[in-house]
Amino acid sequence: MTILDAWSTPVKERRFDEHARTSWLGRIDSRAKLVGVLTFIVIAALLTNPDLVLAALITSVFFASVSRIPLRHIAKTYAAALPFILLASVSVFLFTGWRNGLLMLARTSSCILPLIVLVSGTETFELFSGLRRLHVPALLTSLLMLTYRYILLLSDELARMAVARRARGFRGGRNLLDRHGFKVLSNTAGMVLVRASDRADRVFEGLRSRGFERDMGGWRDSRFGASGFSFAVCFATVSVLLASLQLGVIG
Repeated sequence: MTILDAWSTPVKERRFDEHARTSWLGRIDSRAKLVGVLTFIVIAALLTNPDLVLAALITSVFFASVSRIPLRHIAKTYAAALPFILLASVSVFLFTGWRNGLLMLARTSSCILPLIVLVSGTETFELFSGLRRLHVPALLTSLLMLTYRYILLLSDELARMAVARRARGFRGGRNLLDRHGFKVLSNTAGMVLVRASDRADRVFEGLRSRGFERDMGGWRDSRFGASGFSFAVCFATVSVLLASLQLGVIG
């Protein structure tokens, strides 16, 4: 078992990656998905022609609809990003008018949707492996993976403390000025950090015992087969077509 596989077992993580196992995207090489989707996102972010922005948005919606990832999951994740999208769109609307505000909303959505599908349709550690095999610096990929793993640890400890609070009869504060509720929650936050730090130390010692120094060993490997090549070519073709129309090379 490699270091990477040893970190791939928590139940919470398996729940995060459940859609990657049911979607056809999970069978495509992560490098093809990263190259194809990120190229499309970069091009879509630079579009200014309203018709092309609409075309990019339609492409993103179509990609999300055929990905076999539940639309409820995509909508829920999009809703989490919606406040930031609206903030940018309203800011543009206030300074340059409603037309540019709507363009910002559509342009941002056309970038966010394929990114949500990419992350949801790819196992997390497979995504990190794809980045590493695309020669993203080892320091960056290792930091991303460690950050993700420690977020899982922190949320796990938070869930344990929530169960402990309920077992002791705590059902939340009566209102925002409830001093007892604030005291319990502040104590919980402190204990979560202490417990998560202790677990993080044990995890790090486990990594060192498996030979970890500065980079993760045993990155997952997969073949860049016909499906991955076709996926990358499709997204590259759409991206080149949009860029050509934007620059006036075509038409």
